[in-house]
Parts: sequence; C-alpha cells; structure tokens
Amino acid sequence: MVKIEWNDGLATGIELVDKQHKMLLEKLNDISEAIENQMGVDVIIKTLDFIVDYTDFHFTDEEKHMIEHDYPRIEYHKKMHKEFVDTLNKMITEFKEDGATERLAESVNIYLFNWLVTHIKGVDGAYGRYLKEL
Repeated sequence: MVKIEWNDGLATGIELVDKQHKMLLEKLNDISEAIENQMGVDVIIKTLDFIVDYTDFHFTDEEKHMIEHDYPRIEYHKKMHKEFVDTLNKMITEFKEDGATERLAESVNIYLFNWLVTHIKGVDGAYGRYLKEL
C-alpha cells in the first residue's frame, strides 16, 4: 500500500502551504492504513470526505496567496485544482455508488498520492521558486 512521509523534497518553502500539504499527506496515509488493515468502507469514505473539504479549503488559501503575490501562472494553477476536484468527486461518487471494493479504494488512493506529489513538486514548487525570486 502507498504511504509517503513528508520530506524536504516536498517543501515549497511557503509555511502555510507546506503545513496544509502535510495534513493532506497524513490523511492519504490514513486511507492507506484503512485499506491495509481492512478498517471498512465507512472509515475510507469519511476520510475521503475530509480530503474533499480540506482540499477546497487548501486550494482557496493557496489561490488567495497567489493573488496577493501577483503570481502570473495563477489561471493555470486554478485549472489544475479544478481538474483535480472534478476527478476526485467523480471517483468518490463511483466509490459510493458502485460499491467500495478494496481495488477501487487502492486505485483512488494511488491517484491521490500521484497527483498530490506531482502537483507539489511541479506547480506548487514553481510557485515557491517564484516567491523566492521576489
């Protein structure tokens, strides 16, 4: 099962953003643990619902921060956020409606980890570098 510990390679250098990323990784690790230990569908769904709410909170904070710092790539960043939320909501709906199998839970979990790590190292990292150059 996928689990990722926070490390300096994931740090953007933006304290608020890094703190929120750590929370998201912690919750993704909780899903991995729930799948691994067969804690049940309810635990996984509850954690996914938290991730949806927290992601909305995080993206709003991050985008507000970008506006305050006149980030030139904010529209691209917002597009990435929207695509993620749309995909996540679609996966959760499928998870709830079609039955929460272990295989589906694992595929949702892998998608979330891959997207988050790629996003942090890519576009969030670019934003962190932009701020350092100001």
